[in-house]
Amino acid sequence: MDILVIGADGGVGSLLTSGALGRGHAVTAFGAAVPTDTGARIVAAELVDLPALGAAVTGKDAVLYAVEPSARRDGGPHVAEGVRAVVRVMRDEGVHRLVCLSVGDLGEGGRPGLAARLFGGGRSEHAQADVRQMEVAVRQSGLDWTLVRAAALNDRPGKQSWRVTPGYAVPHGATIARADVARFMLDQLDGRANVGHAVAIAW
Repeated sequence: MDILVIGADGGVGSLLTSGALGRGHAVTAFGAAVPTDTGARIVAAELVDLPALGAAVTGKDAVLYAVEPSARRDGGPHVAEGVRAVVRVMRDEGVHRLVCLSVGDLGEGGRPGLAARLFGGGRSEHAQADVRQMEVAVRQSGLDWTLVRAAALNDRPGKQSWRVTPGYAVPHGATIARADVARFMLDQLDGRANVGHAVAIAW
């Protein structure tokens, strides 16, 4: 497949890029600061650069959106703003398959959700609102989308073993390696079982 990785300068995005190349895909890596030695075609641009984004999306079989949410109130990345731009360009270019990184959240009984544990303090509300707006944009996109709601991300070696469930969180699943999330997102390109679904992933 010919795929576009958006957020390829981030933790999950860089692993998606190397993992997709390892599986034999043609890869375009999009981000403001993507290393030049990835082996992928590089598009060094911001998501607000719609001409660059359109050129990157053209002719692709799938888009992997891996911009990791930020807790900052100003500055980026803002995942909702980014995904709205991506959806617009994908529609214009007739590209339908979108696999999108999101954030899980327990959200039960007033307990702090995963966004709070990821970002901490009062900023979690802002971060969580950004993620939920992003999810709404994906759900309403009309594309063949999958939302991957990750538990708290870490940089440990992947176990190549994980639990996946519909909904916002895997019961008693607090963490997951970026490497395993990247593998799972790439696996979604091989079938349509999770098209139109949001799934949570954790160890």
